[in-house]
Parts: sequence; C-alpha cells; structure tokens
Amino acid sequence: MTFRAKLLRTILALVVITTAASLLIAQRQNAAVFQSVVDALFAEQMKAFQQAQELPIQAAKAEAGRLAQSVRLFAALEEGDPEVVYQIAGDELRLGEFAFFRLLDAEGKLIPPGPEVNAGVFEVEGLRGEWLPRGPVLPEAGDVDLGFVESKGIVYRLLVCQIRNFDQTVGSLILGQPMARDTAILLDGQFIGEGVPQALRGRLMTTKGPEGQLELEKVTYRFARYRLNAGHTRYPPADWISVFSLAELARQQRVLAWRIGLTGLAALLLAALVTVALSRQLAQPVADLVQAAQEVREGRYEVRLPPTQTFELNNLGSAFNEMAAGLALRDRYHSVLQQVTDPHVAEELVQGRVSLGGEMREVSVIFCDIRGYTEMSAARDPVEVIELLNHHLGALTRVVQKHRGVINKFAGDAIMVLFGAPKAYGDDASRALCCAWEMMQERERLNRLSSEPLGIGIGLATGQVVAGCVGTESRSEYTVIGERVNLAARLCSAAQAGEVIIDADTREKTAAKAVFEPLEPLSLKGYSRPVQAFKVLSMPA
Repeated sequence: MTFRAKLLRTILALVVITTAASLLIAQRQNAAVFQSVVDALFAEQMKAFQQAQELPIQAAKAEAGRLAQSVRLFAALEEGDPEVVYQIAGDELRLGEFAFFRLLDAEGKLIPPGPEVNAGVFEVEGLRGEWLPRGPVLPEAGDVDLGFVESKGIVYRLLVCQIRNFDQTVGSLILGQPMARDTAILLDGQFIGEGVPQALRGRLMTTKGPEGQLELEKVTYRFARYRLNAGHTRYPPADWISVFSLAELARQQRVLAWRIGLTGLAALLLAALVTVALSRQLAQPVADLVQAAQEVREGRYEVRLPPTQTFELNNLGSAFNEMAAGLALRDRYHSVLQQVTDPHVAEELVQGRVSLGGEMREVSVIFCDIRGYTEMSAARDPVEVIELLNHHLGALTRVVQKHRGVINKFAGDAIMVLFGAPKAYGDDASRALCCAWEMMQERERLNRLSSEPLGIGIGLATGQVVAGCVGTESRSEYTVIGERVNLAARLCSAAQAGEVIIDADTREKTAAKAVFEPLEPLSLKGYSRPVQAFKVLSMPA
C-alpha cells in the first residue's frame, strides 16, 4: 500500500470514528437531557395536579361550613320540603367553578330537587346515577369524599362533605366540578375523559406501577398514574392517568443523527480533500526521492531533487542532492583512479585496505615489452605510434584482467603485471604463467590479423618482495620493490621476440602446468653469477 493510501485511510478512519463517537455522545446526551426534561415535566405536572386537587376540596369544605351555619336550612330540612331546601341552599352557596350541587339527608339519602328548581343550576343533563355516594355517611366530620362521573364526554369531580350542626350531622353536600376535556380518569376498570388514546387504554389498565413506558406502533409513550381518592372513600377508586408521547424525542434524535451524519460526511469529504492535498505534498516528494535513489543506484549521479513546499522534505532533498553530488565526485575519482592504476589496486585503495608503507609478500612479476620499439617509433608519426601502442596494450590488458592479474604500470611499450599483490589467491604463480603464455598467444593472433606485426618478449619471476604505497599522503603509488622485480625485468630483456622466460622458483611452483626448456645460465646485468632460467615451450590446452 502506498504512503498516500495509508495516510488517506488513517485520516478517514479517524474522521469516521470521531463522527460516530460524536453521534453516540450527542444522542445519549440529548436523550438524557430530554429524559430529565420529561421527568421534570411529569414531576411538575403531578405537583400542579395535586395542588389543583386541594383547591376544590378546600372550597367544598368552606361551602359545607357555610351551609352548617344556616338556621333557615336546618328549619327547611326539618320540614322536609325539598324545594325550599334547595332554594335556601342555592341562596347560601357560592358555586363559583362548581357546576351543580345535591343534598343528602342525615341518613345519606338523596333529597330530590323539586320540579320548580332551576335545572341550569342544579341539574346536569345526562348525568348518570353513579354520582351518588355508596355506603353510609362519612364517619368523620370535616372529611371530603371524592368521586368522578362522566356526562357527554365531560368528567366531573364530585366532592361530598358533611353538614353538621354542632355535633349532629344534618345532611351532606355534593358539589360537582367539571374537569378539563384532556383529563383521563381510570374508574372501575374504565377510562373516562379524552386524555389517553384509545389504543393505549387496554395496555394501561393491565400495567402496574405509578409510572413507566409503553410502545405502540413504534412510538414510545411515557405514563404516570396517580390515585385521586386514596384512603377512606365511598366512591370507586379513581386513577388520574397522564400520557406523554416520546415521538418528538425520537424525531429530534433522528434529526440530530442526520445532522451529525451529514456533518460527518462533509467532514469526511473535506478530510479526503485535505488528505489528498497533503499526501500530494508528501507522497510526490517521496516518490521523487525513490526514483532519484533508483537512478543513483544505477549510476546516474547527476539526478537532482527539486525544492518542495515542506521545510523538512526540502532539507531532505538538499541532503540527497549533496549526497548525489558527493557520489558523483567519488565516482569520478574512482574512474580516474582506475585509469591511472589497476582496478584491483584501485578497489583496495578505495576500501582502505592499502596503507602508506610496505609489507613482505610473495609475488609473481611479469614484464612484457616490444622488440624493436625504439626503431619503430622513431620512423613513425607520434599519433600513429600511440594508436598502435594503445591497441597492443588494450589487448594484453584484457588478458591480464581475465587471469585476475594487476597491471602495476605502463612504461612506454612495457607492461609490469603483479600476481599476489595487493591481493593473493593462493595459486598466483600458476595464474601468472598462464597469463604470460596467453599474452604471447594473443600477440601472435593479432600479428596474423595486422599489417604491422609486433614481436614481444616476456619475463616472469616469483619470490618475496616489498609491496605497498610509495610516496606521500598527498601523492602515492602502489608498487612492489625487490630482487625478484629486477630479475623479471632482466629476464624480459633477455627474451627474444616470441619467448616467455621464467626463473627457477616459478618453474618449481608450476612444473606440472607447462613444458619447459632449461636455458644456459644467463649473465644478467646486476647479478654477479649467471642465473638459471627456463623457456616455456608449450602449455596444455
């Protein structure tokens, strides 16, 4: 996966997680807030309803007390004239919010109003007989009995108070008060009023507990139940039911979820755009860096990274450019070093394995030069001589490199080749002999193809020499010094064109490699005694 794809995936994942977490937190917080509001609303509604219950009770007590002080009412009750009783009671009462009243005698029986009583004051059309209290008169003075009845969709609250003259109960007063149409009362297993949807009534009648939640048609409802006439009562128990739909909460949560989701989607798109822009600023320089590194690995050190808009990547690009320039300079140095010295020596020098100074090593040294070179070069154009010489030396150099020899130097037409320094392979004398023989064969092959044949002689000697860098820290040359080097040079001088002459040590180390012819001991310059030498006659293929 690319860096840009990873960055995009990471940022988008963070946005998705953040959006989902925000949605979850917002929904929970909104639900908690709404729930607390609903709880507070229910509590306030319950408190207000309870307080509202106290007002008519106190009013009913006050009206009963007023009637208890009426001498005329007592006299009318003793006479048993209903029309007079209701007329006097109507004059004494202040009904206010009460819609009607009724009177009971001392035994709790209804005193029916006479035909002359104003029905608009005393009678409610369609009121069923359930408004009459059940059982005997209230045993305690000052109590108010509560009951509820319905007439044409209107719920009436019934308040029954005793009328007492001193310690004697002379009757009871029933006051009827209409309640709001949205009031729902559960009475004797039936709902009266319009405050509860029809679909919920069956569930509410079977649900216990003062409050809870119900679900109907994917809508959740919150309900509360309050017993209106708790304690001693002569009326059936009545419960006030309050139902509140939580559909609005669900709708608000859905709206909130959509808003957060759309906001998250917008944030996701924005994050994607920002990520693409940022990744382009990051990924493109990285891709350029990878491409540039590939070119450097392939040897194209001239590559350069362009400046970027990012400070850190710009510094990285500058550092890479400096590194590439340094590698290019080092490569040029290495190329020049390989041009002025053997590649094996150059590699050892670059790796730091050859230091200024010397060491004793067993080395096989080859010297090869052209016979009659001085006379040939004197009569020719220098450019032609150089071209001819380069062709000759190039062919022999390829042979030397094939046998892993080290060309120590070119001295005019002469070549000095080392085997065993600066690196030894264990069979250096054998490889040196094979190389010398193949150099001669290569020259003879070139002579057959050339109009200007050249004759070369080769000398080979093996033994201990001092090998190392000669010179100073600022300018040095890797070479070998010793008697074996001089011997190889003298043997080369003694060899005729087409001859490869070796010393006795080389002959001893390579006896099985070739066919040799011993020569008469050679009187060589710098040697007080004749030197035994051998001419290589042939080598098996």
